Amino acid sequence: MNFVSAISLAGPHVLVTSTFPDTLNRNPGIRSDLAEGFAELLGVERVIQSPLELAVSVIRASRPDVVVAVGSLVPDLSDLRELRRAADAVGAVLIFWLTDDPYEFDYAFKADLYADIVVSNDSWAAQHYRHPDIHHLPLAAAPNRHFRPICPVAERETVMFFCGVAYPNRIALMRRIDDFLSRHVVEILGAGWPDTLRCAVNRRLTPAQMADYAAAARLTLNIGRDLDVANRRLSLPQATPGPRTFEVALSGSTQAFFVTGLEICEHFEPDTEILLVDGAGDIARAIERSLDEPEAIETIARRAQARALREHTYRHRAARLLDFSRLTVPA
Repeated sequence: MNFVSAISLAGPHVLVTSTFPDTLNRNPGIRSDLAEGFAELLGVERVIQSPLELAVSVIRASRPDVVVAVGSLVPDLSDLRELRRAADAVGAVLIFWLTDDPYEFDYAFKADLYADIVVSNDSWAAQHYRHPDIHHLPLAAAPNRHFRPICPVAERETVMFFCGVAYPNRIALMRRIDDFLSRHVVEILGAGWPDTLRCAVNRRLTPAQMADYAAAARLTLNIGRDLDVANRRLSLPQATPGPRTFEVALSGSTQAFFVTGLEICEHFEPDTEILLVDGAGDIARAIERSLDEPEAIETIARRAQARALREHTYRHRAARLLDFSRLTVPA
């Protein structure tokens, strides 16, 4: 286990990699976004990104001061032991930033075995790790991928947008409001939606398309998932909003955020930067407001986008990771 004691005045060298192979990685964009965030802080010459399959050889060749591995601990194919050995060989700090808590918390023991520093995307899950150096850090948004200029809300034809996998909690909510949504221009997309829902269409979107659809909608519905992969031991509920919250804010759409906890209020101010909803009735009222008061909805979108740029990009998260590693960025 390592903590770097002497760093070049120009700042540390950082390698950003994943915690599992790219053959299993459904979202390698987070790794790229984080690497770009580090590059904004330190300069591109001090940051390398690599898939896990190549990380050991890259560590040996580039000798970084910090290795940040992002992702999930579930796949058994991940050779985290060799990653640990490579970091030890060059004296690098090894950080795991785990992005699927609490849904995969049963595999948290792997972080205890291999990481110098553990960072959880979920604040409640972070309180249940046994690791001596554990931190909480939400995911974020990337301006180069998610930012869209804000167009007048009054000119947006789509009233509400949502895209995601049809988890049971999402299906149940859509069933309760299907009749109402079907009377408006909505885009409820994703995968696994039952044919009995008139408002939903099974169509997947790329991240760029997601941002475009959000930017074109008066409201974007934000509903968390309710499907654990490996969370049986403690059955921890989610506390921290997912990355979609910050991505949609950058895209310039006002969010109707389905409340499961109050941590959202630490990231965006209710009614000023985000709308909180707690059921079908709240969603219907938010839609009616977007039609009756487009200027007010646009103001909320602008404030949310400004706050996301100010506090919730991967540059901000990269700076916090360096703080956790006891390394500083030269002024």
